Amino acid sequence: MTSYESNSKQVEVQGQLYDSLSAAARAFGLNSDKVLERVRCGWNIYEALEIVERKLPTMNYQNRIEQFAAQEGIKASSVGKRLSLRRRRIREWLNLPGLSPTRHSNALIVTDSEGRTFTSLKEASAEKGMHRSTLKSGSLKLVKVKKYAFESEMAISAESILLLCAHPNLGLKDNLFYSNGHFILLDNQVRLHLFFRNTGDNEYIAFASIDGVTLFSVKCSANGYGISTSSTLFRDTALLKPHEKSALHYLIRGCVKQNSEMFLSDFVKYKMP
Repeated sequence: MTSYESNSKQVEVQGQLYDSLSAAARAFGLNSDKVLERVRCGWNIYEALEIVERKLPTMNYQNRIEQFAAQEGIKASSVGKRLSLRRRRIREWLNLPGLSPTRHSNALIVTDSEGRTFTSLKEASAEKGMHRSTLKSGSLKLVKVKKYAFESEMAISAESILLLCAHPNLGLKDNLFYSNGHFILLDNQVRLHLFFRNTGDNEYIAFASIDGVTLFSVKCSANGYGISTSSTLFRDTALLKPHEKSALHYLIRGCVKQNSEMFLSDFVKYKMP
């Protein structure tokens, strides 16, 4: 998702002001939806607009897993399993295609003329008893699966937590405003309680809590989203009550963060003006 500022207010790029991020994308001759999606996935504006090259992790995926496993004092295989479960849970919550548990950028969802879906041409050919070359010439629809940071990041970022509250697909949920809210399982078996309140005109407020303590609320609209400035996340931790500190500790644990200050500061850029 974009931040509250990203597509609802002016953005400055190389000294030039644009009415929105979409306007900046058009000025650079880029597809605005593609640029917005890049920002949702954690790219900065200059990377999304292809002004600078996207910086990729210097370590390969397996090395990152092994380093993280050593840091957490667990087996590397446990990290892979954790990431796989996280992908499945969050993709299911966000109504994203659940047929691609892989992290690879070339993952596809294949749909045939009858509406059946497959994770690859190989699977489709096996199920339909046809050679892949024959399938390609048939009425198949191939859609590249969008990937998000939560699917490969070792620890859950602030951006991924906010994705749970403000992804556009949430509007497709018939029970989004269920009176008892919804529970999302983070890493380390920490349960995040999400409650959504409809404020009309395709807008809503999401409240995120742990053990009955509301840690932050997010105002969501078609133009973007932002975290309420009065959220517990932004309060001086020295002034928090014991049960509030405990809830904050569990959020940090659920996101597998070592540095709490750095983690909490990541939310500041999403603070509403």
